[in-house]
Amino acid sequence: MASKKKQRSSTSKGPALKPNDERMRESEEGLYRVLVGSILDHAIFMLDPHGRVVSWNAGAQRLKGYREEEIVGQHFSRFYPPEDVKRGEPQRGLALASAEGRFEDEGWRVRKNGSTFWANVVIAAIRDKAGELMGFAKITRDLTERQLATEQIKASEARLQAFMNHSPSLMFIKDLQGRYLHVNDRFTRAFGLERKDIVLHTDAEIFPAELAAQFQANDARAIAARAGIEIEETARYGDGLLHISIVHKFPMLDSDGQVTALGGVATDITERKRLEEALGQKNIELGTAIRKEIALREHQERLTLIATHDALTGVPNRALLHQRAEHAVAVSRRSSRLLAFLFIDLDRFKDVNDSLGHAAGDQVLRGVADRLSACLREVDTIARHGGDEFVVLLEEIVGQEEVEQVTARMQQALAEPLAVEGREIHVTSSIGVALYPRDGEVVSTLIRRADLAMYRAKERGRNTVQFYAPDLDSRSGDA
Repeated sequence: MASKKKQRSSTSKGPALKPNDERMRESEEGLYRVLVGSILDHAIFMLDPHGRVVSWNAGAQRLKGYREEEIVGQHFSRFYPPEDVKRGEPQRGLALASAEGRFEDEGWRVRKNGSTFWANVVIAAIRDKAGELMGFAKITRDLTERQLATEQIKASEARLQAFMNHSPSLMFIKDLQGRYLHVNDRFTRAFGLERKDIVLHTDAEIFPAELAAQFQANDARAIAARAGIEIEETARYGDGLLHISIVHKFPMLDSDGQVTALGGVATDITERKRLEEALGQKNIELGTAIRKEIALREHQERLTLIATHDALTGVPNRALLHQRAEHAVAVSRRSSRLLAFLFIDLDRFKDVNDSLGHAAGDQVLRGVADRLSACLREVDTIARHGGDEFVVLLEEIVGQEEVEQVTARMQQALAEPLAVEGREIHVTSSIGVALYPRDGEVVSTLIRRADLAMYRAKERGRNTVQFYAPDLDSRSGDA
């Protein structure tokens, strides 16, 4: 009996941890470390309570550029821009994480090589069972592409809004549910409304039922026709008077030809109508219609030009270049003709901007675009790729020798000094060339490989031409 009591007493304290359990825990911890260590698209690392790095995964090395032996023991504030460090942002993040358990933020961060990226950062406080702070877990994601895309969308919308605001007509864009996406200032002033009372609202939510029904019926006609229609609409404006407008409504199509929105331009013709009724002269109506048609066509041509050409130099932009290049590749694939992609970068162009200012730099870019364009045939395309870079598409090429002749003409044309603000500016260029189909069959690949060849031209002294060679891919890290 005593032995049984003793046995129960010995088990009341709980079983001792078995070797198998220990191995299982160690295995789980090892698997966790392997899992975290193998993640490449997230930087995951630990900080001690003072913000010093104590662990580092492969994703952190890939994103920030530091090897583990370089960064462990260093303070994590080195990942912040100097101005953020000066404002105490690193310490603020740790303090909030410590106080609230978790802190999330987005902002620019700095890599080892000094380049920056837009990061989503989560800092979580780690505490022991007694609640004592042991350190912090930190996860960072690179959201640069999303941020740049967001900024580009905002900039694009701002340009669209500025363009619409310069129109003397009422302008609007609606989605397929009839909600207003954009209206110009003329529209808001005409109806005496704030933009917030219009955008993301339907006609039925804004206007009296009869007027809303008129607008909605004409919208449906334009969408069903899949083409622009022109109608008269009568509406009571904010001044309390009825106004008659000529309204051009048109479906807006995406690249696949699908209707995605409805656009409209409404021109107030109330006074014109009164004059027509008073005078009874048909020629006034005809003359006004002709002038409106001309203005509308010019307006549409300006929209097309803005959408497809570089505002500074007047040459095609990237979008038009890619459109033409895709078409040229499709034609060349059937005809077995060659194409050449030339990636042109002006040598030391930054010196012009730094010494003479951006206005002078803009003059140089316009002059360079004109000279390069003069070296090309009508079938060829030159586009501004960005900054001081241009891309040229040569179609119907016989061979490499013909490309060399074109690039020689370009460099000769640029050798003549440009007159800018009373000074003579000497410009040279480095040119990289990729040939279709020898160097690739995809437009983006050909442009990238022409870019690689251009960098080789830079390395070999600038003011020269280099053709793409396969060894450039291995140097750039491409597969």
